[in-house]
Amino acid sequence: MWENERLLKFVPRDIVDARSRRRLMAPEDDFNHVLIGKGAKAVADAGGTVLMGAHGQLQGLGAHWETWMMVQGGMAPIEALATATCDAAWYLGLDADLGSLETGKLADLVVLDRNPLDDIRNTEAIAMVMQNGRLFDRELNEIGNHPAKRLPFYWER
Repeated sequence: MWENERLLKFVPRDIVDARSRRRLMAPEDDFNHVLIGKGAKAVADAGGTVLMGAHGQLQGLGAHWETWMMVQGGMAPIEALATATCDAAWYLGLDADLGSLETGKLADLVVLDRNPLDDIRNTEAIAMVMQNGRLFDRELNEIGNHPAKRLPFYWER
């Protein structure tokens, strides 16, 4: 993440560094996300509901990492994507409004340049975002019906 140009464009370097440092002496088994992913896969295979959850270690990254973890644990990419979309909306009772692309649902979506079914890490290949029916490009400039250039962040001023 320290070399992720996109992340560093939207989050100040001092915040990225402070929230992503890890002691180099941590043992290999301290990185147990693959075991957690395998456990999530076992729950899903047994008929349970598994949902992606991210606690915001770094804004926006946690959701990607959790979804990737599901695949590392054995889920197919389509199953992992469902944990973050339609299954999550259903669990929250919001599936009438969120979680899938259907007429009448809220227009909040992410448009990708590359297919996450081919490689789950393609969830980072964001081309556009639509929020409340407003379309933004990858630089967060509004490009839909009301084009507007993104204002500079405080660290860009």
